[in-house]
Amino acid sequence: MSDPDETGPRGRLLLVTAARASARAALASAVAARLERAVVVDGAALEQTLTTGDVPGWDDPPTPEQLRLRLLRWSAALAVAETYQLEGFDAVVAEDALGDRLEDFLDLVEPEPVHVVVVRDGADPRTPRWGLWVDTEGGEGAEVTDGTADDVVARLSDALVLTAETD
Repeated sequence: MSDPDETGPRGRLLLVTAARASARAALASAVAARLERAVVVDGAALEQTLTTGDVPGWDDPPTPEQLRLRLLRWSAALAVAETYQLEGFDAVVAEDALGDRLEDFLDLVEPEPVHVVVVRDGADPRTPRWGLWVDTEGGEGAEVTDGTADDVVARLSDALVLTAETD
């Protein structure tokens, strides 16, 4: 890999989270397509490639095995994202991080700032109101439209969440 100074600045990290995996993936892909240099990292897709047999669901509260696999999934997604960020790509991570899992995910990212985009439809009401909250046009169950992705890109500064306190 090249030195980050040779290729330009480090890429941004964006997190797209939603209750439905298809909504996360669709919005992440649509947003990435509108950025100059971007890669989509789909946590669910990574989990499918790394897990043999059935992928366990998510109980409330989660089992220790579910927590272990989720941490592995998040760590893998962030490692792939960082690889591309170091080369100047914006990394758009599509991940299940609603409810109190959002804070857990951001703890793994600290001290890096993250652009957090939450699809409101079906979101866990315990999800902190951080970042940019969007609706898929047409309401719950609707697929992401171009207008939603355009809105996210236009309002990326509203999505910024600082994960470390500055002096």
